[in-house]
Amino acid sequence: MIELPYPHKVLWPNGRTRKPGYKAAETRKHLQWAYAATLADNTRPASFSRLLVTVYPKPSGPMPDKDNAAAAVKAYQDGIAKAYGINDATLEQPIVQFAERCQHGKFVVVLA
Repeated sequence: MIELPYPHKVLWPNGRTRKPGYKAAETRKHLQWAYAATLADNTRPASFSRLLVTVYPKPSGPMPDKDNAAAAVKAYQDGIAKAYGINDATLEQPIVQFAERCQHGKFVVVLA
């Protein structure tokens, strides 16, 4: 099980930024977080074909929908695949489920 921070708003499908390169920098940062968290996970399976993502939404604001959450997890999926040394194109679409809201919001990923 890999616990990751709630993705930055520019990584969501409707996220916007006026700063050139800002989205790319956030994507790199999130990819590195997922890479490091995957390597630190002691319960890593030998292989997996998809991510099971539990979204703990932030305490305020609208609830995200499954399609947007699956898109927002892309940088995390890339980082996890990089830690395993596999091409993320071989992975199936992530399965997204929602849990109760929490203080800062987070994504919990299980490799299946």
